[in-house]
Amino acid sequence: MANPPPDVGPVAFVALMPLLAALGGVRPRRGALLGLLFGLTYYGILLYWLLPFGVIAWAPLVASQAAFAALFGALAAGLLRRERPVRSGLAVAALWTAIDWLRGSWPLGGFTWGGLGYTQHANHLLLPLASVTGVWGITFVIVLVNALALGMLDHLRDRSRPRRGATAALVAVALVAVVGPALVPRPAATGPRLSVAVVQGNVPKSLRSDRLLRGSVVALAAIRLNRRLAADPPQLAVWPENTLAVDPTVDRSLGAKVAASIRAVGAPTIVGGIADGPHGTYYNTAFLYAPDGRVVARYAKTHLVPFGEYIPYPSLLGWTQRYRHGLASLSPGHRLTLFHVDGARVAAPICFENTFPNLFRRFVDEGANLVVVTTNDSSYGTSVASREHVIMSQLRAVENARWIVQAAISGESAIVDPSGRIVASTRLFVPAILRGTVVESSARTIYTRLGDWFPALCALGAALAWGLAWRRRRAGRAVAAVREIAGGAFEPRTLVVLPTYNERATVEDAVRGALAAGSRVEVLVVDDGSPDGTGELVAKLAESEPRVRLVERAAKQGLASAYLLGFREGLAQGFDVVVEMDADLSHRPADLPIVIAGAARFDLTIGSRYVPGGGVSNWSRLRLTISRAGNLYARTLLRLPVTDATSGFRAYRRDLLDRLVRAGIATDGYGFQIELVYRAVRLGARVGEVPITFQERAHGHSKFSRRIILEALWNVTEWAVTDLARGLRARRARRGPRG
Repeated sequence: MANPPPDVGPVAFVALMPLLAALGGVRPRRGALLGLLFGLTYYGILLYWLLPFGVIAWAPLVASQAAFAALFGALAAGLLRRERPVRSGLAVAALWTAIDWLRGSWPLGGFTWGGLGYTQHANHLLLPLASVTGVWGITFVIVLVNALALGMLDHLRDRSRPRRGATAALVAVALVAVVGPALVPRPAATGPRLSVAVVQGNVPKSLRSDRLLRGSVVALAAIRLNRRLAADPPQLAVWPENTLAVDPTVDRSLGAKVAASIRAVGAPTIVGGIADGPHGTYYNTAFLYAPDGRVVARYAKTHLVPFGEYIPYPSLLGWTQRYRHGLASLSPGHRLTLFHVDGARVAAPICFENTFPNLFRRFVDEGANLVVVTTNDSSYGTSVASREHVIMSQLRAVENARWIVQAAISGESAIVDPSGRIVASTRLFVPAILRGTVVESSARTIYTRLGDWFPALCALGAALAWGLAWRRRRAGRAVAAVREIAGGAFEPRTLVVLPTYNERATVEDAVRGALAAGSRVEVLVVDDGSPDGTGELVAKLAESEPRVRLVERAAKQGLASAYLLGFREGLAQGFDVVVEMDADLSHRPADLPIVIAGAARFDLTIGSRYVPGGGVSNWSRLRLTISRAGNLYARTLLRLPVTDATSGFRAYRRDLLDRLVRAGIATDGYGFQIELVYRAVRLGARVGEVPITFQERAHGHSKFSRRIILEALWNVTEWAVTDLARGLRARRARRGPRG
């Protein structure tokens, strides 16, 4: 519906919703099947105009295009998360755009027909975006809006929780995506004006299946029609692709008739024809004739149509020649050529070439002030293919801020302005002269300057999103296994170490919550002489609960030394697992069972805020940013396989803890937590993460400070440099002495 003949562009913004809904939560294999079915249906209908060439032309192309839809389905299945509609929408939009870009370049040079962006050729709110991103940005917006619309529908269906604010936010994002591009400034064409005339000589319908129009009927019709321009000569006349079936510089009889017609008008003329090449080859060529009838320049088509104009890999696919109905095999040109016409630099891409955004852009980037597209769409009959071809030029005009003259041998010929509007056009299969005035331009859009930067960025973004989704699924499987263990019979003898300093308001809840985690859980509170009476309160708890013990120290000696004391006590008392946990309730006792259960799989289990299911509450954006950045720094420099190396909620199996304590710990604060992970990884231990929710303390004061951050950063850098030096020494040792 969004493509011709209905051509109802707004339908594109909801047309993908059924596919995206079906892909949510499915496995990649099923996603690929759903994508394939979508692709076969969509491209099968869209490319129906190929059926007159035979099923052998239609079916392989449809199947190859559907394969890209299958690839999208397989990958998108892992990106769609309905609880994150904006994030999912951005990810799947980037994925679709990247795959469509790939489809437009591979294999055999690619195929771009059916791109979603072309459905918006009449949407002058969204079209300006093409001058920045190319058609790819419009494709991105269409997929994004479909995903957001699906999110809105989910919110409306979920009556258990009012989500008016979330729905309004999705509507706002969608509106900005669709309407915002209208604010993109568009460079105006301010150069000299040039009067042009397209000589649409027409092809008798009985000859339309002759792709190269062999014979003189079409050429003679163009020669006669062109002479009508003599009464009011344009500054440039254009004869479409394949008007001449032979090389006019070789066939002197035809060449003389063409030259005479052009001299009679006295205007520079671009003529589409076939040129002889070396060794019996031919070129699909645009000839530039001077007003006196001389050929002064030519451009040979560089991007040929596979199977239509040549057979790729002839040793493998030469058998397809029998289905080409005697069509000649052409050779590609080797360079782009600009024609100089009355001071203007005119590009003349031929037919299929205007469907490739980056190829078309290169003509403009090399200095074209005006673009003339010559084409022979007569083989498509009265189907919508000719209209769709003009739509391609509408997008090319906006992308590069150029007037485009499209000359089709039997229509639809058209003149398109830089905003993508068709200012004049012809009907199909009628002889016609299309006249108009165009404006030269030297403006360079962002797309002209940078090319396909946006789909390349989408490819990178989609790869990162899919990588994160894969990690999330892997972490989810690990968490599911841990939860299963937590609900089973795994009950190690566990010591929970709670360092305290002025924690009287929360310590009792922390202790009782820890004890509730299991009958084999015991608690050791290490109090640094808290002035608020924390030690006295714990001592009273210990009198009535044998699983609680207290160690009191005379003064504040720091977190690391308190944990080390607890570690040694746990090892001496024969505990299977020793847990680090804060007593201020920032570590929820409700998360303790899953942290302990992790010890069934990992030597070191980290309660992570940054894996799926984990989170942080009541932190400022600044503190969250600092925490994430610090973890990223440590993870990158030290090559740690965890997201939350600074978390202080963790469980150690006895064997690993014994090795760590024997080796000695040199740091405090955040550095202490990172060091233990770093040393565990270097010892070859199994280190894993389970999700926890960190809650900012409601009582007391955080120990978070600038000194702690700087000290941790220094330690991480020092360890990274040490690892690097150790690695260099090891490589030298493996090479042996020189000489």
